[in-house]
Amino acid sequence: MRTLAPGLLLALFACETESNLARVPDIYGHGDGSIVGRVCDPERFVWLEGATVYTHVIDSTGELRDTRTTESDEDGSWALDDLADGTYTVYVQYGSTTVDMFDAKVFNGRETEVPQGSCSGSADVEVAVITGDFDDFDTVLKAAGVGGAHEVNGQVGAELLQFLENPDEMEAYDAIFFAGGHLEEGIFYSNDGSAAETVQLVLDNLKAYVDDGGIVFASDWSYDVIEETWPQQITFLGSGAPETAQIGEPELLKCDVNNGDLEDELGKATVNVDLDLDAWPVVDSVGDEAKVFLSGDATWRKGMETGKEENSPMLIEFEMGKGAVVFTPWRMSANIDDARLKVVRWIIGRELGE
Repeated sequence: MRTLAPGLLLALFACETESNLARVPDIYGHGDGSIVGRVCDPERFVWLEGATVYTHVIDSTGELRDTRTTESDEDGSWALDDLADGTYTVYVQYGSTTVDMFDAKVFNGRETEVPQGSCSGSADVEVAVITGDFDDFDTVLKAAGVGGAHEVNGQVGAELLQFLENPDEMEAYDAIFFAGGHLEEGIFYSNDGSAAETVQLVLDNLKAYVDDGGIVFASDWSYDVIEETWPQQITFLGSGAPETAQIGEPELLKCDVNNGDLEDELGKATVNVDLDLDAWPVVDSVGDEAKVFLSGDATWRKGMETGKEENSPMLIEFEMGKGAVVFTPWRMSANIDDARLKVVRWIIGRELGE
């Protein structure tokens, strides 16, 4: 398998403002604070020299007072200095292309460092995305420093089957991402038995792909892919029949971190996960081979009946042969800000990294 050192475009999502321009108490915005970071070339995955980085200074009346500008040096590093406390929108431009734009907060006259990661190797990873109605893996992969994903339209049965029935085509990719909301009936299960042969071929191909070293990522409503292909690894609430586990209530769920490396990455033992869909699949338990990296007490509803599934697994990995499978009952694209982004980058880097 090829390796990934997760290259990151500049991003800082923790700060929100009512305006895209900073409003600072000092009309000229002078202060002891600063914003520093590095810029990565999203095409070549190298640190980018000569990018223009700037922010506007707006006074309390909304009038533009100054624009602070700098350039990235030979290793992509830059610094905007002499900033008063406040929230600033930072623009990163290279030639006529806007590479990035994000908000960063300066407080107590301190230096604010924009989170960064490695900027190499991402272009060497080949991934395929099965598109659907729910998760947006194009956005997720860009946030994780993975570019150039091959998209398979998961809502066109012929295109999806052409991909999943061809082991040679599947093996060309280091990982396959299944977004929720793609076609499943007649591909991953057959309610009336009419597509039993096709379903068995798809499931066998997926098993062989992972056994040979491939990685499968699935999220939210793609859980049927996991339940039908590896039924012993994850048990979902519901009857066990397809489409019966989507009973989770939307909530911002506080999860316990059950892995030391992930806890070190986050710098804390809990993280909030946004379960933003009206209904999502609730996990009951996992098999002996599975690792649970996050867990929380999930609320569910079936009609008028409600309940809570204590310590429900929220980030699961299990290894099969030379490969592995990762499942999240939450949409990754709804969790790429603040600490949640660190979780997404960590799990993608864990599977596709060194």
